Amino acid sequence: MKLIIDDNIVIFLDKAYLQNFDLTNQNLIEKKLIKLINKIQNKYTVDLNGYYNVYIHKDTNYGLIVDMQKEDLEYIDYFNNQLELNIEVVEDSFLYKIEDIFTINKHLLNKFIIYKNGYMFYLKPKENLSNIELGIILENAEIIYGKEAKTIKNKSQIIKV
Repeated sequence: MKLIIDDNIVIFLDKAYLQNFDLTNQNLIEKKLIKLINKIQNKYTVDLNGYYNVYIHKDTNYGLIVDMQKEDLEYIDYFNNQLELNIEVVEDSFLYKIEDIFTINKHLLNKFIIYKNGYMFYLKPKENLSNIELGIILENAEIIYGKEAKTIKNKSQIIKV
């Protein structure tokens, strides 16, 4: 698990978490998320309360990215421990942004569709990757998901290596 806190809270969960999340049952998703949030609050000094729009991005190769965006609602006052979640599950395919694709083995690169946009390259898996292959990519790349990934795919050209 990796946690990033800036304007919103982003939680990266690898494939192991994917097995424990039933993404078809809204009640179970909410219970699992509350458990996860409590775990985060106990481990880190993060105060989560209020109303959040939660987008769960699912990718079969990577796992889950939970993007929590807090809504500042003036008319509702939440207590310290109150949390309300509006959850949306997004079937997604992540892109892996990399500056220099030639740092990656050609055999591994053949398992990806490669998009070029400006001076950056974006990799999209064509097939399931092993944990080691995914680890090699993650060492050299940044994960792009959601609307940003769709935009990049639409305005980039596919290249062959």
